[in-house]
Amino acid sequence: MVTQTVQQYLQNQLNRAPVLLRRYTEDKQGKQFIKRQAYHELRELVGSFLDGNTQVRMVAIPGLRGVGKTTILAQLYTELYPQFQERILFISVDQIINLLNADLYTVLEEYQHILGVSFEKLDSPIVLFIDEVHFDPKWQAVLKAVFDRSKQVFVFCTGSSALSLQSTPDLARRILFKTLYPLDFSEYIQLKSSYTEDALSPVSSAHNGSKFNGDLQQQLRTALFDSDTVVDAHSSLQNLQQATQKRLLSIEEFDVAQYLQYGSMPFTLGVQSELSYSLMNELIDRVIQKDLATVHSLSQETLQKIKHILLMLAASDTVSLTSMAKNLTDIAMNTLIDVFEALEQAEMLLRIYPYGSATKKMRKPSKFTFMSPAIRYTLLSTVDGARAFEQYKGKYLEDIVGLTLHKIFKEQVYYDSAKGGADFIVQSGKKKIVIEVGFGKKGINQVEETMKKIDARYGLLISEQPMQLFQEKNILSVPLKQFLFLK
Repeated sequence: MVTQTVQQYLQNQLNRAPVLLRRYTEDKQGKQFIKRQAYHELRELVGSFLDGNTQVRMVAIPGLRGVGKTTILAQLYTELYPQFQERILFISVDQIINLLNADLYTVLEEYQHILGVSFEKLDSPIVLFIDEVHFDPKWQAVLKAVFDRSKQVFVFCTGSSALSLQSTPDLARRILFKTLYPLDFSEYIQLKSSYTEDALSPVSSAHNGSKFNGDLQQQLRTALFDSDTVVDAHSSLQNLQQATQKRLLSIEEFDVAQYLQYGSMPFTLGVQSELSYSLMNELIDRVIQKDLATVHSLSQETLQKIKHILLMLAASDTVSLTSMAKNLTDIAMNTLIDVFEALEQAEMLLRIYPYGSATKKMRKPSKFTFMSPAIRYTLLSTVDGARAFEQYKGKYLEDIVGLTLHKIFKEQVYYDSAKGGADFIVQSGKKKIVIEVGFGKKGINQVEETMKKIDARYGLLISEQPMQLFQEKNILSVPLKQFLFLK
C-alpha cells in the first residue's frame, strides 16, 4: 500500500510540480520573482555539473526556516525543468514522512522504477531537489548511497537545522554546504522596490536576476576590515562616498526601521505589519515545535518553555545560563544548555563568546544575537507592543551587525565581557578590530577602552552620525547606512 501511495506521489510531483511551484517563483500575474545572489551561485554549481564537472554533485542549503530556501529550490527547478522533464524531481521530505508515512529511501528507489534504470546505470544526468531533508532521520545514509552509486545524479537539499545538516562525517567529503541567511539590507531594498501597494508578491524589474550592488558591497568590506591602518580605512571609505550616495537615493526614510523590524525575512515583504507579526510568531512556533522536536531530543515539556526563554533573551544582552537557570526554577541547568545548543543549531541564535582564553570563554557568559532582528522584535512586541522598536532599537542593529560579522569572520567574532566593553571584536588576519554599534550619537570611550586591552589595530564606531576620523585614537566613525550595504 505504501509503495502504491509513493508511486502516485511521484507521478503527481513529476506532472504537477511545474505548476505547484509557481507560487514560489512568480506572482499572480505571472511575473517572475527577483532572484537572490544565492540563486546565481547555486545555478553556477549545477551548470558546472551539467558541463561535465562532477566534483560537486551534492549541495546542502541549511538555514533558518522562512529565509527562502524552498523559493530558491523552486526557481532552480523551474529553470532546469524544460531541459530535463522526467529527469528532474522535486520532493518534500516533510510530506513523505508525515503524509505518506514513507521515507526518503523508498521514494528514491521507486523513482528509479519510473526512470526505468537504476542510478548506477544512468547514462545521462538527473537532478534531485529534496526539501526539508532533515525530517528523515536516515537522510545522511540515503544521500551518501546516492552519491556513491552514480556520478550522473546532482542533489540539492535543504534543512532548517544547520548543525544537523553539517554533522555527518560520512557526508563531509561529499557534500558542499551553502547556508542561506536572512536578507541583507541591499537585498531587502532590491526586493522591496519590486512590490506594488496592492500586491503581496514581488514583481519583475529591470534588475531581475542581476547582482545588486555587489562591487560596492565587496569594496566596503575590504575598506572596513582589510585596511592596514585606520587612515587607510577612512581614505577608502571616502573614495566610495559617491557610489554610496547613489545607492542611498534608493532608500526611503523608514527603510532602516522597517528592515530591522521585519524586512530581513523575505516572506514579510509587501505584508502589513500586523500580518508580519502573526507570520513571524507562527514561524517561531514552527521552529520550536517542528524543527527542534524533529532533530533534537527535547521533551514536550521543555519545548513549551522555549518561547519564554527566548523572550527573556530578547530583552537582555549577554546571558549567564547559571543565572537564567536560577530564575527558571522548573528547568535543569543541563536542559537549559541543550536548549541553547538546539536554538543555535536551528539557526535561531548566534553565540558570541567573550574575547580571551579558553578558560575565560567557558567562565564568562556568552552573548547571543538573533539570526534575524525580526525574531527579537516579534518576541518583544508581544510584551511591549508599539514601544518594542524604540525601546530596544540598538539590539536589533546588533543582530544585523552580528550576522554580518558572522558571515565574514565565522568563529573569529567575540565581544568584550568587561563592564562597558565594546560590542564586537573581530580577528581579520593578524589584525584585531574593535566594533561598537548603536543609534544616534555614540561616544568612542567603549571602543577606546577595549582597544587598549587587546592591542587592536583600529576601531569602528557604527552609528547614525557622519563619518569622522579620530586619528589619534585609531577609531573611525562609520555611518550606519553605509555599513548596512555590506554583504
